[in-house]
Amino acid sequence: MICFISSNLWPYTFGGGERRYYEFALELMRRGYDVRYVTYSWGPSEIPLVPVGAPPALYDSGGRRRLWPAASFAWRVARAVRKAGCGVVDASVPYTEVFLLPRTRTILTLHEFWGRKWREYFGPFVGRGVEWLERRLVLRPWVVVVPSNFVGERVRRVRGDVRGVPFGLRLEEYLKYRGLGKAFDVAIVSRLVPYKGVLEALEALRLVGRRLRVAVVGDGPLRDAVRRLAESLDHSVSLFFRASEGEKRRILAQSVYYLHLSTAEGFSISTLEAVALGAYPIVLANEYNAAVELIKSLEYGTAVSSLREAAEIIESGKVPEPSTSPLFRYHIKSAVDQYEEILKEFG
Repeated sequence: MICFISSNLWPYTFGGGERRYYEFALELMRRGYDVRYVTYSWGPSEIPLVPVGAPPALYDSGGRRRLWPAASFAWRVARAVRKAGCGVVDASVPYTEVFLLPRTRTILTLHEFWGRKWREYFGPFVGRGVEWLERRLVLRPWVVVVPSNFVGERVRRVRGDVRGVPFGLRLEEYLKYRGLGKAFDVAIVSRLVPYKGVLEALEALRLVGRRLRVAVVGDGPLRDAVRRLAESLDHSVSLFFRASEGEKRRILAQSVYYLHLSTAEGFSISTLEAVALGAYPIVLANEYNAAVELIKSLEYGTAVSSLREAAEIIESGKVPEPSTSPLFRYHIKSAVDQYEEILKEFG
């Protein structure tokens, strides 16, 4: 039995990490594996669940991850794993559970490695402690899996034997949306927390002289701040705080640009989705942002270093035709093929 561990569950919480786990679990089940998802009691799921209680508030009022739920989740997971009889345990967000899991049966899927950036996120004192724990964390499990070369390079400074397995999508379910008319000039799709750069993306649009049709898709602690800022712009901004997966895909497919100014991404599955749906990605050139690596691999998109640069691209209204062939490096079947090679090592 393979047990995937994450405090979040897609589609109850939207994010690249939980989406990756969900897609991997479904594909492994299709291949005949016995899979369980160890998480909070979010609700019904296509994947058999091992629930560990009602989900608490995972973020504080400022949009930062709360530390106490991360610690208590680890203790609950350790008990659940023993009770479920998991043969292989693949652990992810919030990662704290790795310290309490059996080392020889644990895969750590590390979506991001922040290092000193934790001091910016939690402040200098707490952030320094989280940074220290992060370095201890990657030394603990039997295998560490990362989604990009960008994350792998950082982890290898601490631990050399790191495996790369990218995110994957069932791409045919995206490509069928291409060809829809363009109802929006710009789409912003993201969890509404500070480091995802949604407020900055809206400020970039303020610098665009022509009137834009804008869609913002996502939810989170910054919902009210996003609404206030959107209302202050001279653009037509549509807010989709509770969009379904199908609605999100249609919105991206109907958008000319996908604006994503996140300061930290371990892969950026939303950027992959945007390219698959035919929206041109504009991402932030940042030392913690793997979306830059992704658009180079996909041969589609631009990395910018300022809000002004992003605004100038959107002002032009020009985009090249989206490519298709590079996408299939990131098909879910290809990604899980690579993951299966790791599972074979556990017997």
